[in-house]
Amino acid sequence: GMDGKSGADGIVKAKAPDEVDYANYFCAYAELYHQKQMLVDTIRMEQYMQAIMANSKCFKDKVVIDIGAGTGILSIWAARAGASRVYAIEATEMALYARQLIHANGLSKTITVIQGKAEEVDLKEKADIIISEWMGCFLLRESMLDTVIWARDNLLKKGGALYPSHARIVMAAMQDIDRRMDGKRQMNNADKREWATFVAMARKKYLVDMSILTRAYHEELGDYYFKTAMCLNLTPNQIIGEKRVMEWDLHTVTLDDLRKDKIAEFELKMTGNGVMGGLAGWFDVDFKGSKQSPATEGVVLSTSPHVGITHWGQQAFFLHVPTRVMKGDTAKVLMKISRQKKNDRMIDVTLEMNGTLASKPYKMPKTLYHVE
Repeated sequence: GMDGKSGADGIVKAKAPDEVDYANYFCAYAELYHQKQMLVDTIRMEQYMQAIMANSKCFKDKVVIDIGAGTGILSIWAARAGASRVYAIEATEMALYARQLIHANGLSKTITVIQGKAEEVDLKEKADIIISEWMGCFLLRESMLDTVIWARDNLLKKGGALYPSHARIVMAAMQDIDRRMDGKRQMNNADKREWATFVAMARKKYLVDMSILTRAYHEELGDYYFKTAMCLNLTPNQIIGEKRVMEWDLHTVTLDDLRKDKIAEFELKMTGNGVMGGLAGWFDVDFKGSKQSPATEGVVLSTSPHVGITHWGQQAFFLHVPTRVMKGDTAKVLMKISRQKKNDRMIDVTLEMNGTLASKPYKMPKTLYHVE
C-alpha cells in the first residue's frame, strides 16, 4: 500500500522530483561513477558500517528508513544488523541498481526500494530509526539535511533515533602553502599594477584623476580571485589552530533553524608559528542514537585532516593577504553561513577576523565566500 505505481521492475515510484532541481542536483547522483567515488571513501563507509553493525541491538526487529539510499549499502547493513523492515528511499534512477544489488544479496524480503523524494512517499508505518548519508561539502552544502529533518518530523516514531545523531563544524587556521593560491595572488597583483598604469595614463592623457575608483577595483578583483572557497585535502601540519564552532543535535534542530543564517563567534588560538593563508573548515558527525534509544556503541565520522582523506576534503577560505602568526596568538572570528538566494543547495560563508598576530594588529574585513 504505497502511493504511486509499482513498475514492472518492482520499484514503487513516488511523484518525480521537480525538473530544475532534478537536472542540477539529482542527476549527478544517478551515475554509478559518482556512487563509486563515495563508496571508495573507506573512512566514510567504515564508520557507517561500524555505527550500524556494532549497534545491532538497537536495529534488531526495528523498522528503518534510509534516506537518499544510493546503491542501498546502508540499507543492506541495517537488514544484516537485524532490522525487520527497511525502506530504501532514493530519488534517482540509482534506485534500479539498488534493487538489483539488494536482490543479489538476498535481502529483497526485508528491504523495499522506493524511487522518489522522501517528502512524497506514503509509508503505512513509521520508523524506529532513520539512517542517511546526507552530509555535503562543509556539511551543509546541498541541504539534504532538510529532507532528513522533514522525515524525522513525519516518518519517525516519537523517541526514534537518527543515524548520525549529531553534527558539528570545525574551523581552523591554515598555513599559506597552497601553490594554486600563489598563482591567483600573482594574477591579482598583475591586474592591480595594470590598473595603476591605467590611472597614471588617465591623469596624463585625459586629465582625469581616476584613483578614487582604485579601492572599488581592488575589491572587484578580490571577489573574482578569492571569493570561491576551494575544496582541498589538507595535511595535519598545515593546520595551526582549530576550534569546534557550531554543533547540532539532529533530534531537536528544526527546519527553520536550518533555513536561517547560522552565526558563530569564536577565538582561534594558534598552535604554532607560520604564515596564515586562510581559514579551513570541516565537519564531524556522531552516531549516538537518541535519548530514548541511545546507541550501545557511539561512533564518530570525522573529515578532519588528522583522520585522513575523505571525498569531502576541507573547505579553504583564502585570505587576500596572508599574515604572519606566532604560537599563542589569538584571532577573533565572526562567521555567518547562509543559503544562496539563487540556489538554496549552495551556501555562502561570510568571515571577519581580527586580533594581534605576530605582535601586529590584524584586521580582515567582512569577506564573502561561495561554497559551490
